Amino acid sequence: MENLKINIDHYMKLKGIRTYSHLLIDIAHELGIKGQKAYAFVDKEKSNFSKMLKGKRPLKYDFIIPLEKIFGISLARLLYEDAYKLPVEKQNVPFNKGFRYYAYLDEPKLYKDEFDLLLANDGSSILTQTDEFGKTFLDYIVEYRSVSGVRYLHEEYGIKLKWYHNLFSIQKNNDMIRIPFANPIAFARLVASMNDVELFNDIYDSYNMFFTNGHYATETCIFCQDEYFEILLDNDDLFHSTFEIKSYELNLGNIDRKETGVDSITYLSINPIINNCLRYALKHLDKYKHRAIDILKFGIDHNRTIADEISFNDCYICNELGGLKNFRNKDYYNIVIFVDVTVNDDEIKALINQLLKFNKPR
Repeated sequence: MENLKINIDHYMKLKGIRTYSHLLIDIAHELGIKGQKAYAFVDKEKSNFSKMLKGKRPLKYDFIIPLEKIFGISLARLLYEDAYKLPVEKQNVPFNKGFRYYAYLDEPKLYKDEFDLLLANDGSSILTQTDEFGKTFLDYIVEYRSVSGVRYLHEEYGIKLKWYHNLFSIQKNNDMIRIPFANPIAFARLVASMNDVELFNDIYDSYNMFFTNGHYATETCIFCQDEYFEILLDNDDLFHSTFEIKSYELNLGNIDRKETGVDSITYLSINPIINNCLRYALKHLDKYKHRAIDILKFGIDHNRTIADEISFNDCYICNELGGLKNFRNKDYYNIVIFVDVTVNDDEIKALINQLLKFNKPR
């Protein structure tokens, strides 16, 4: 246990905790003991705690979670600094609840050199696990604003939001792993704050939602939530990226491959989220009128360009995302801009009147 005393002294110094009495006060607070009862707790436990640090008695179980929360690291790290460098074997698995330590430090080298050593007791990825507080590694990335952790998950694991379950998935070694996570909006805000448009759009892939029939998504889908639209509308770079015409390759499933004889289809399209952003902006003109104007001005030119490329009367808007299809073969052409919101603003009305109208959604 001598390592415990050395490491606790080290982390007390980092946290600015001057004495063991102060640390015991913090432990009492974590245990829900307040006021004078906390000081009585210190008087009662001070001698025992000193003996624990000297290895004369075991560390009390009740102290483990409070110490982990106070220092932001796992018990394994408190007991042995190199705990995560142990061989990865099922009979000697590193403490599987220490991932919050990495999110807290957020050091790229630690992610690269050590994080993959963290496995659950069954040998599966630690990313799928929750700790004793019911939190995942993603929860701690949000809590500590661990931007290096976001980049690590994107570059090393190819993390993406699966819109139809609001779960994150990772693809590594050709294995698909779903990560339980309760608040994708909080994670989206963090990713947006990194000002990396390409990274954001890759993690939050609205093209995938559209081209895999995502227009059937329920209101619980992140791409249908007001808070998500606000993230896009409040960020200049993310907002303007929705206008970019981008090629998107959709990998087909086994059944479609057999029917079509091809492995994938490549589409060329603006971002399918754009009409949801316009809809939200039109409903909140007091805050987002400038965004509505930008989208409508873009749409005036964009819709005309699309109409010049197709047989105009043979096409119709097939869903609330503005997907344009052909009546005959039902092929997608692109996303077009359309309005299904009533507004009372004369400037906005004038722009809507200039917007080329396609057949209404069916």
